[in-house]
Amino acid sequence: MKRGVPTPCIVLSLLAQLALLAGIPAHAQQFDENEFSRFQSAPLACQRDGQACYTGHSCCPGLMCQFEGDRAHCVGVGPPPPPTINMLPSPSDGAMDLPYGFTFTANNGALPLTWSETGTLPPGLRLAADGLLSGSPSTSGSFPITVEVKDADGRAATPENFLIQVFLHGFSPTGKMTAVRTSHTATLLNTGKVLVAGGYTSAGGLQSAELFDPATRTFSSTGSMTIGRFQQTATLLPSGKVLVAGGGTSTAELFNPATGLFSQTHEMDTSRSFQTATLLSNGKVLVAGGSGSEGNALATAELFDLLTETFTPTGNMSAARFGHTATLLASGKVLITGGTGSQGGALASAEIFDPSRGTFTRIASMNSACYAHTATLLSASGTVLLTGGFDAGSNILASAEIFDPSTMHFTAVATMTASRAFHTATLLKDGSVLIAGGVGDGTRETITLTELFNPPNRTFSPTGSLTVARSSHAATLLSSGLVLVTGGDSDGTAETYH
Repeated sequence: MKRGVPTPCIVLSLLAQLALLAGIPAHAQQFDENEFSRFQSAPLACQRDGQACYTGHSCCPGLMCQFEGDRAHCVGVGPPPPPTINMLPSPSDGAMDLPYGFTFTANNGALPLTWSETGTLPPGLRLAADGLLSGSPSTSGSFPITVEVKDADGRAATPENFLIQVFLHGFSPTGKMTAVRTSHTATLLNTGKVLVAGGYTSAGGLQSAELFDPATRTFSSTGSMTIGRFQQTATLLPSGKVLVAGGGTSTAELFNPATGLFSQTHEMDTSRSFQTATLLSNGKVLVAGGSGSEGNALATAELFDLLTETFTPTGNMSAARFGHTATLLASGKVLITGGTGSQGGALASAEIFDPSRGTFTRIASMNSACYAHTATLLSASGTVLLTGGFDAGSNILASAEIFDPSTMHFTAVATMTASRAFHTATLLKDGSVLIAGGVGDGTRETITLTELFNPPNRTFSPTGSLTVARSSHAATLLSSGLVLVTGGDSDGTAETYH
């Protein structure tokens, strides 16, 4: 043996240490003395195809270290699999003369991918090579297309068929619900379906629940709640389950989309209805206020913890209230506004809940006392739009105001085109807010009137009418950008806004 060359035992000992440091079992590589010497003196450059892979030396681009028996060599990994077109999400519905945008996606394939289509695209839409379908459709109807994609190596995916639906701008009827409902909840699930639960009929609170499927535009029954509820809250949790609480009771339950069933969870400390429930940034749910078992306004609040499925009391609000609003701000704090107070009149007071301290703090009051109003977080500015409701004299309001978290004050803005209470306000994907239905002033009958709030100029403008007059209904923004409007009428109808 040449002088200065490690003995086999020393070589193996050194290799074992190197292997442990590299996270590779010591038995995975065996070298003779010449190989080890070359390894010790080799520059730290990439190893080419067929060369042995040594600790500290990486394979050249396009190669990977692969074991062959007790040796490891750099080998070519080959091209990625050909692309496959993703069928979900499917293209969203569009509305005539309104901007449209949807991007097709695919798995695998050598980038870049090049997209094309055959069939009949809606006039006004164009599919770009990067998969973006955009434009403003100028004709309503159903448009079947076949989408294709090729990767950088010219390999094509199996073509897939899609249907593009374009509707007239405004409201159009959709499938009928399985039950007549008012004062119910409608919750968008992670699956894209909508859980519609409970509500009021002449017989009292409903136990039944159903699912709306945007793909088929139909409602189908799912598991029933453990008890009948109306004016309850329903909150989508980070787990994908839905927490349903209150509605004239202290009980609560969880809906599991995987099974389509409800199961009881621990009760709240207090029976509540007309309360609010807000998912906090920490995953807990703040349940605040409401009407108690005696019909009295509540100042108490509690937190639901998904990990333990229990409710724990937190600090009380500065005022007892029900029929109020609760809005999660960008800061993670919660804005509480208005409602009916302990003396039965509308409140102008507002407060902020701080999750880090578990306390409520009174802030400057609103410009108008109100209950049965709406509060909508405006995504672009982080401000909150408040609209309508009943005032202290039970008059129905057309007024609106903006809460600015940076100043903690409310500022009046232009009035709505109609007075309304028990209406809905839905933030659309373009940043505007759809105000729909409610009880109108004058005759105090349920109305069909709708309008849009434009945040940049803070004004309202009419946007057609509901197909059916509704109040105490629900409005849910779908993944496609459409708004599903359910119930609040005498025959269980539903409609969508495009």
